[in-house]
Amino acid sequence: MNSIYLDNAATSFPKANGVSEAMKRFLDEQCCNIGRGSYVRAQETGMTVLETRERIRDLFDCPDEKHVVFTGGLTASLNMIIKGYVRFGDKVLISSFEHNSVIRPLMQVGAQIVRIPADEDGRSNLSALPEDLSSFRLCIHTFASNVTGTIQPIAPLARKLKDSSVPLCIDAAQAAGHFPFSMSSLGIDALCMPAHKGLLAAQGLGILCITDGFAELLEPLISGGTGSVSDSFAIPSYLPDRFEAGTLNLPGVIGLHAALEATDFKANRLHERKLIEHFTRGLLGIPYIRVIGSLRPELRVGVFSVDFDRRDNAEIAYRLEKEFGILTRCGLHCAPDAHRASGTFPEGTVRFSFSPATTEEELDAALSAIDSLA
Repeated sequence: MNSIYLDNAATSFPKANGVSEAMKRFLDEQCCNIGRGSYVRAQETGMTVLETRERIRDLFDCPDEKHVVFTGGLTASLNMIIKGYVRFGDKVLISSFEHNSVIRPLMQVGAQIVRIPADEDGRSNLSALPEDLSSFRLCIHTFASNVTGTIQPIAPLARKLKDSSVPLCIDAAQAAGHFPFSMSSLGIDALCMPAHKGLLAAQGLGILCITDGFAELLEPLISGGTGSVSDSFAIPSYLPDRFEAGTLNLPGVIGLHAALEATDFKANRLHERKLIEHFTRGLLGIPYIRVIGSLRPELRVGVFSVDFDRRDNAEIAYRLEKEFGILTRCGLHCAPDAHRASGTFPEGTVRFSFSPATTEEELDAALSAIDSLA
C-alpha cells in the first residue's frame, strides 16, 4: 500500500528538486569551511552562502542580506531572541496559539506571559488589547498556527505595537514559503523560520532575519570563533557574525540554496489555496467531526486539525495509517495553548497538512477515509 504523506507541518516531504543532490555534492566534492580559509573552494562556498542570504532577503523583504542569520533551527532562533533580550519579570505579549518553542524559553527566563484572547475565527482579538502597550518588553506571535492553520492579523498588531515602541518577533514556522509577506512593510523586528517546512529544504537549519535596531539590543546567546576579528576577545559587533559563532550547517545552507533556486513560491501558494478550498468543502460534508480554526480559505494555510466527535483521535490516526496508508499527526502538536484556545485540550486533534506535492486525489482519499472512520 502506497502511503499518503499529510504531515508537512512537521516537515515537508518531498524536498525541493535538487536539495539532496546539492548537499551530497558539497560533502563529496567541496566540504570546506567559510570565513576561515582563503582558498578557492572556501571562497566559492562563501559566495553560495551569500547568495542564499540574498535570496532570503528578497523573498521576505528583509532589511539587508547581512541581517539574515543562520541558526540551528526555528527553536534556536526563538531561543536567541528570548534569552538574548527578555529578563526575569519582563512582561511579554503572545498569542493564545504559541508553540512550546516560545512558551518554554519564556518560562525558563521567568517572563510574565500575557496571552491575547482569541476570537471565534481562531485569530488574536486585537480589540481586547489595552490602548497603551508600553509596559511590555516584547511581543512574540505566530504568523499561522501549527494547530489551526489560521493566519493571524500581523499587520494591525504590528501597528499597535509600534505606537508603544514594543518590538515584534514573528514565528513563521507555518508561514514562510506558504504565502508572500514583507518583513519591512509589516514592521517585524525579528522573523524566525525553519528551512525544512515551507522552504522545502533539510532539517537542522533555521533562519533569523533581524532589524539593525533590534540587533543592537540583543545579546548573543552563543559566542566563539567567527573567522572574523580574530585578534580580539570581544564578540564582533556587526551582522551576521555577531550571531553566527562556530561552524554553520553548511550542507543545510547549500540545500536551502538549491531549494530556493528550484521553487516557485507563488505557484505553490496558488496550488495550496486550491487544496485548502477542496479539503474544506469535503470536510464540511462529513458528519461527527469538527474542523478547528477559520473555514475561510484566504485565512488559512494547508494545516487542518480535525476532532472526531464519536471516536478517539489517536485511534483514528492509527487506523488512517494502517488501513489507508495516510500519515498524519495526532495529539497536542507541542502547542497545548492552541488546543486550550480551540477547546481540544487535553485530547488534541488529528492534523492533516499539505505540501506543494500534495494532490487533490490524495485529499479525496483522505476525505473518504475520514468519512468512513467518523
